[in-house]
Amino acid sequence: MTGLASMAPALILVGAVIWYPVSQTFQYSFTDWNGASATWVGASNYRDILGSQDFWTPLRNNAIFLLAIPGILALSLIVSVLLFEQVPGWRFFRSVYYLPTILSAAVVGMLMRTMFNSRGVVNSILESVGLESLTRNWLGSVSTAFVVLIFAFYWQTLGQGVLIFLAGLSSIPADVIEAAQLDGASWWQRLRQIIVPLLIPTVAYFTVVNAIWAFVGVFSLVYTVTEGGPGYGTTPLDLMIYRTAFEFGEMGYASAMSVLLFCVVLAISAIQLRVFDRLTTE
Repeated sequence: MTGLASMAPALILVGAVIWYPVSQTFQYSFTDWNGASATWVGASNYRDILGSQDFWTPLRNNAIFLLAIPGILALSLIVSVLLFEQVPGWRFFRSVYYLPTILSAAVVGMLMRTMFNSRGVVNSILESVGLESLTRNWLGSVSTAFVVLIFAFYWQTLGQGVLIFLAGLSSIPADVIEAAQLDGASWWQRLRQIIVPLLIPTVAYFTVVNAIWAFVGVFSLVYTVTEGGPGYGTTPLDLMIYRTAFEFGEMGYASAMSVLLFCVVLAISAIQLRVFDRLTTE
């Protein structure tokens, strides 16, 4: 009873701040709700969403961020191994790589928007080195806008990934790596056959966290860089939910989209955890 009484304040707070709104969202997803009054409509919101591009186009955009995770995973792993082996200047680079992580997504987004606009520093540099043919309105087309968004994602996430993998590397016994070096294993052989297998739990954590971010954390970055444009070409689901609820006033429809987003994230996380659990047990 003492333990339950100690946990009660936290449980009540979590219930009031998280679980009550979640339950209300699920309830309102079956209604035509405008924020003031709600009319029961059953599953019609879900039928309309699944038959509309308002759901599938943003879901595709989230999937693009999801498919970008292996790239930042590999980059973070390689950089962290180099820093762990204390290459020349490793203290300086460790600080430099981590600095973007402390910036908010909104600050990063505004920085990228300024750099990649038609008169930004990127086009100016290309012109100064004689590559005028490569200059373009980076945010004016879907393909190049996604290039900017993925670059921003990589730039801000690299420091976080390096920090996570350095923590994982510190748990690897030094004599294992030294034995491999004495046996003549190259740097890539040590990375592929020793370090990566021993870092599977760390890889799992990094992948799951960023997969969840790819669906529920891209709002600030996308909104500040492209505002979801051109058109809805870079609009993720969380931004579409926001617009549906607070710009179009369709709260019930947005609640149904939120429930579907929750189901998608839950399914992807469960699959990833099962796969990594199987890898670690083997």
